[in-house]
Amino acid sequence: MQQNVPLRAETVRGGEEKRWTIFGVEVVYLALVGICTALIGWLAENTVKALSEGVIDSRFHILPFISPYALVPFAVHIFLGNADSLTVFGRRIFRGDSVTSKLLSNLTCYLVICLAVFLGEFAVGNLWEVCFGVQLWNYSGLPLQVTQYAGLIPSLGYGTGAYVLFKFLYPALYKLFRRIPFRVAKGVSVVLGTLIVLDTLLMAVGIMVTGEAVQLWRVVLW
Repeated sequence: MQQNVPLRAETVRGGEEKRWTIFGVEVVYLALVGICTALIGWLAENTVKALSEGVIDSRFHILPFISPYALVPFAVHIFLGNADSLTVFGRRIFRGDSVTSKLLSNLTCYLVICLAVFLGEFAVGNLWEVCFGVQLWNYSGLPLQVTQYAGLIPSLGYGTGAYVLFKFLYPALYKLFRRIPFRVAKGVSVVLGTLIVLDTLLMAVGIMVTGEAVQLWRVVLW
């Protein structure tokens, strides 16, 4: 899927459709992967809640999507490219296709993803608290945490899951979605993408107005 070409528009079928691509990957289908990732993120967080606390909840949203996760496929595609042949803006980091090169590429990819999880949680958690005075999560009960928003255990846990998804699920999803007619894929991505953005804005507005983040529903499993 990798090409050393930045964001560009390509017209196909005699000029009927203009398709934007990022380093050889079509934006519309990448957006569909992002929507799936937002759903997977919502499910992953509730899975952790269910195993650790015995509850599942709305994760402060109306829809079962967490918008920051939707940006992950775009980020990893631009900054990582492929786990076996790590790239940054379409340029390979490790040359050749030897076993050593692939191992170094995968190890670097894994560490970068874990670091990104750590920095992302740290930044987002503190941003919500500083801007709106709310605390969306708390890792203080875990060992090796850095403030309540980031720590070694959640970074390695979510990072490992994200690495597995990036290495195996992302290529499979993109290949699967490429079978969907372009106009259908575009319509789905626009509609669901708009709803996810609106859902996030409603959450932000609700926090600004009420001064607290409210779980719209909560189910106690045990």
